[in-house]
Amino acid sequence: MSAVYDNAGFDRTSSENGNYSKSSTAAESQVQISFKREGPWKRRSACEKGLLFLVVIFLAAAVVLAVVVVRQKQELDDSTSDKVVKAPAPDVISPEVCLTADCAKASARVLENMDLTIDPCEDFYMYSCGTWKKKHVIPDDSSSYSMFGSLSEKVQVINKYLLDDNQAYQNFSSIVKAKDLYASCLDLETIEKRNSTAAVPLLEELGGWPVLGTKLGGNWIESNFSLSQLLITLRQYNNNPVINMYVSPDIRNSQQYIIYFDQPSFGLPGRLYYLQDGLARMREAYVTLASSIAKLFGADENLADREMRQMLDLEIDLANITTKPEDRRDFDALYNKMTIAQLKQNFTEPNTTDTVQFDWLEYIQGVFDIENVGIALDENEQVIVLDVSYFKRLFNVLQKHGKRTVANYVVWTIVQNRASNLDSRFRELLTDFNKVLYGIASSSARWKGCVSYTVYNFGMAVGHMFVKETFDESAKTSALNMIKNIRDAFDELLDEVEWMDDGTRILASEKANAIKEWIGYPDDVLVDEKVNKLYENVTIDRDDYFMNVLNNLKRSSAEGLTKLRQKYDKNIWTTPPSIVNAFYSPLQNAIMFPAGILQPPFYDKGQPKSMNYGGIGAVIGHEITHGFDDRGRQYDKTGNLNQWWNTSVITRFKEKAQCIIDQYNEFVVPEAGLNINGINTQGENIADNGGLKQSFRAYRKWVEKRGKEEALLPGVNFTNNQLFFINYAQVWCNNARKENIISAVNTGVHSPGQFRVVGTLQNTREFSAAFGCKKNSFMNPEKKCAVW
Repeated sequence: MSAVYDNAGFDRTSSENGNYSKSSTAAESQVQISFKREGPWKRRSACEKGLLFLVVIFLAAAVVLAVVVVRQKQELDDSTSDKVVKAPAPDVISPEVCLTADCAKASARVLENMDLTIDPCEDFYMYSCGTWKKKHVIPDDSSSYSMFGSLSEKVQVINKYLLDDNQAYQNFSSIVKAKDLYASCLDLETIEKRNSTAAVPLLEELGGWPVLGTKLGGNWIESNFSLSQLLITLRQYNNNPVINMYVSPDIRNSQQYIIYFDQPSFGLPGRLYYLQDGLARMREAYVTLASSIAKLFGADENLADREMRQMLDLEIDLANITTKPEDRRDFDALYNKMTIAQLKQNFTEPNTTDTVQFDWLEYIQGVFDIENVGIALDENEQVIVLDVSYFKRLFNVLQKHGKRTVANYVVWTIVQNRASNLDSRFRELLTDFNKVLYGIASSSARWKGCVSYTVYNFGMAVGHMFVKETFDESAKTSALNMIKNIRDAFDELLDEVEWMDDGTRILASEKANAIKEWIGYPDDVLVDEKVNKLYENVTIDRDDYFMNVLNNLKRSSAEGLTKLRQKYDKNIWTTPPSIVNAFYSPLQNAIMFPAGILQPPFYDKGQPKSMNYGGIGAVIGHEITHGFDDRGRQYDKTGNLNQWWNTSVITRFKEKAQCIIDQYNEFVVPEAGLNINGINTQGENIADNGGLKQSFRAYRKWVEKRGKEEALLPGVNFTNNQLFFINYAQVWCNNARKENIISAVNTGVHSPGQFRVVGTLQNTREFSAAFGCKKNSFMNPEKKCAVW
């Protein structure tokens, strides 16, 4: 499939078209950066280092004092207020208390987020995150703010300083290119000077944008219009309107690449934005954006308003013929292999002069003839069509709207993507659009988008610096040990599930044990020559940002297409090390944890193991479980789509999964009054539930092997079992605008953070035991759902 990885639910900051999205923000001065080796620290004088050391000692002492003061205040509140719900007495009393600075900081971090006036058995999310939610206002340039978004921002600031430093890595060619790309993005003076003229050559290459008439970038001639040729040109820039064609491993034979055809994405976030009456305001904002951008290029006002509305009508019709996400979870049903000759026969091409003409072979061969690809095809080439229903109806929709509207829409798709790369007038229009779509009140600082874009295009070059400067290698060893323990816990759970027969159980165990584990970064990222080779054919002009963007798109498109005749390497790690996320690849049967996520609150070598298992441990379990959720289970241990489960076992699995679906369907997100879509989120919900269960079991096995409980955190009255669940919940502390929730519910595969906590813990008996929750309390319902 086009997206190989399932992830743990942390927002990516870049799109495949070279756009960057707005990330969560906070004052730059509040972000602390820790450099491991050379760079800013090494260049400090001895006096500066001494003063910094004293400051660190002072801060550590202050943190310990703060914990004591906070705890004394809480104890006073406990004695004077009947609203306060005390944490239950430890189920195992330990005489030890950890008095290190790391434990003091962990204790302070836990307490400062909690609202101890909440009964943990009635709302554990607010118990764990209530004070965090009160203290953190969503920044004007964001639609949400979260605990892990804050961590992403800290990583982003580190990357900013690395890219800003023009003294380091001067002889490292790929890093020099990354810094030049970053500098070109920041060069607003040149971008403003070139204004919309930067995009005119692109519009002319596309044959003109009809809505512009005879203006610069217009000059569209109807008799010359060929949808096939226009889509070929757009595919060169990695744009796939109307027909989404790409190269990816054949999911039934994943060592080989094959051509896929699928329904496209749209200018609004998802199909429901075109179909729901309650989202009409967002459709109006979309038309306003398109017509306003056309006017900036010189379009007549009335013509722009009329033709962009006609374009929306076309897009609504296209959205109507796409398949709902709920019906796209069965890969067997989506897998339709055929030759190009059969493609032509199954989805008849319009070929009369008065219609929107299209030729399948012309289009496909044209795409593979683009610069730096050059692959010959014929009608016997095999392809996979993922959405047969869409393509059966596509050309009738296009004929209904005619050549001019189709051309306006197809050109608009790249104009919308590239508007953020133009001058401030275009960016202001996008900000106005995002106000309506996501509730964002202002644009982000320029450097944030530039950092995200640079990491997207030079991820391994930036990752080289990030790993060298910041990564603690001991985190890799710790993570590997945790993975082993959690994998063992999964094997134990396999033996206990009653719905699986012995034959399938053995195969599942083999798949679990075959999962590859990638931690921190690929080894090659530290080898200068190998990193430079990745970008040896990339040319960056420090003074021409718009052309850099177009060239990056061409490179990305060509690299993807040339894979068609290659063998799929299942040991290649392509995700930048500085990403704050985690992944499972069904095709590679691999779990991946980039360096960016191996930081507090997910992981800290100085905090209790209970917190690490509740943080990164739960994420590890989540990714392992993705191999056995409703979609991951369809792939065998070698990464091929294959029904390796007994049919009766599949039926029983679906019954178990239905319990999860029904449970999450009942959750209503208060910010928007919308129910979660239990079908679309089931894979992530299954992974959350299974991952937490595995990680807790692994933690208790670790304690058992150790022979005694861990030392307690200072100034708090929590057992380590309780800390496990508190840290798990605090990972998902989040504030979101109504518009963000609408987008998440309508288009997302993850439940909002509140319900990732509530739903999972309602099903976890060990949680109820740790906090003494009575049966039938909100957090301990009698009915519990479990797949794994």
